[in-house]
Amino acid sequence: MLNTTRLRILREVAERGTIIAAAEALYLTPPAVSHQLKVLEAELGVPLLERTPRSIRLTDAGLRLVQHAETILADCETAIADVVALAGEVTGHLGLSSFQTAAQSFALPAVAEIIKQYPLLDVVVNELEPERAVIAVKAGQIDIALSHEWDFVPRPKDPGIDRYALLDEPIVVVLPSGHPLASGPVRLTDLANERWCVAQPSTTSRRAVTHIARSAGFVPTVTFESNNFRAIGSAIEAGLGVGVAPLMTDLRGLDIVIQPLIEPSIHRHIFAAVRRGSGGSPTIRAVLETLRAVAGTLGPEGPLEFRP
Repeated sequence: MLNTTRLRILREVAERGTIIAAAEALYLTPPAVSHQLKVLEAELGVPLLERTPRSIRLTDAGLRLVQHAETILADCETAIADVVALAGEVTGHLGLSSFQTAAQSFALPAVAEIIKQYPLLDVVVNELEPERAVIAVKAGQIDIALSHEWDFVPRPKDPGIDRYALLDEPIVVVLPSGHPLASGPVRLTDLANERWCVAQPSTTSRRAVTHIARSAGFVPTVTFESNNFRAIGSAIEAGLGVGVAPLMTDLRGLDIVIQPLIEPSIHRHIFAAVRRGSGGSPTIRAVLETLRAVAGTLGPEGPLEFRP
């Protein structure tokens, strides 16, 4: 009989590439991960990993088992959701993660509404970066993760995750007060000769900016890097350059100008990620529906529109 915890560990090793990375994702120690994998190999009677002093690689049997693991783990989630749905009650404990702008704009108001509607449900919210949050969902540490992807740089689809679309958020141009382009919508090519304040190279937003700039025929001249959009706004206020930010970013109090970005227009697509098969649970379904309803109040028909 296969143990789902060991299957989850094997899947993480396959995805992360090393025992150390898998252990970090699962909040386990590397020796614990190694032990569980050895037990799994002993149970099956076939080697699942090829180990060398410097690396680890899944055997053909290991790769095949990972494929089965995705189906088995999803079927377990579906079975749990189906059984729990018979009671039809929204109760228990639910872990939700959010990134900062989603928390400020709709996630926390949604949680307040959930607590009011479902007093028997214990919701715990924490802040995690989207990449880390999806890992935590797959590892069973939380139940719902708010994540996002930008136009032109979509996140790879994960077979262990179901996505629920919540909101399409416009990306806007942020300019210093008094900038010559501050009076109306801005074309990307208008910013070709500007200095830029942007996120760091590893981020989705930076990759999106780099992609659209190259498509427009230029490489941005970067003078400031930060993964905090408010810090980027402060740098722009100080005159270090121009930048872009999601519309929901809290830039209040800064002496800057925000204008729509056109040609091209760009959106950040916000979604909720849950373990594949778990969305049928009454508790998870109720939270997803509330998140979607509150996010929908930010625009007349769901997606946000630019409001100067």
